[in-house]
Amino acid sequence: MSIWDLAKPVIAQIHSYCLAGGTELATGCDLVYVADDARIGYPAVRFGTPDMQWHAWLLGPKLGMELMLTGDWISGVEAAQSGFATRSYPAEELEAQVLEKAKRIAMIPTDIAQINKRTVHRGMAVMGFPTAIRQGTELCALTMGTETFQEFIAEKDSEGGLTGALSKRDAKFGDYRTSES
Repeated sequence: MSIWDLAKPVIAQIHSYCLAGGTELATGCDLVYVADDARIGYPAVRFGTPDMQWHAWLLGPKLGMELMLTGDWISGVEAAQSGFATRSYPAEELEAQVLEKAKRIAMIPTDIAQINKRTVHRGMAVMGFPTAIRQGTELCALTMGTETFQEFIAEKDSEGGLTGALSKRDAKFGDYRTSES
């Protein structure tokens, strides 16, 4: 939530893969622009619980639930359509589009931009967003004591290391590091 609390607007620009901690970083940003072909997901739900519970808030309850129960990813286009991202652009246009948007934001007086940011955040606070995010850390902590999570940690600490543990996690799904594409 530290990014959330910054006075100035924070912009994320996402190319290619944005997974696990990358998604958490992006969700803290005020504006998120993605390449159409970006892949956004949280595969770590296959062995644990995220400490930042953004899925239902940004994706809606149904898509949020699907991704929390599968660890699947969505494209940049889907991310923009569902509310995770502000907009998506063809990959070759992304940087120029984001820079143009940043320039437009920079034309707004700083004090007004800061208050306007707070206005949106206060509305989200009234709806419970910060509380839900913070309460998610409790569930994340509970997950760390589960048998499944402990088995993953043991696998990670074995000879195959983290790469081996993640490959084993994703093999039955045929995606991420085990995908042919």
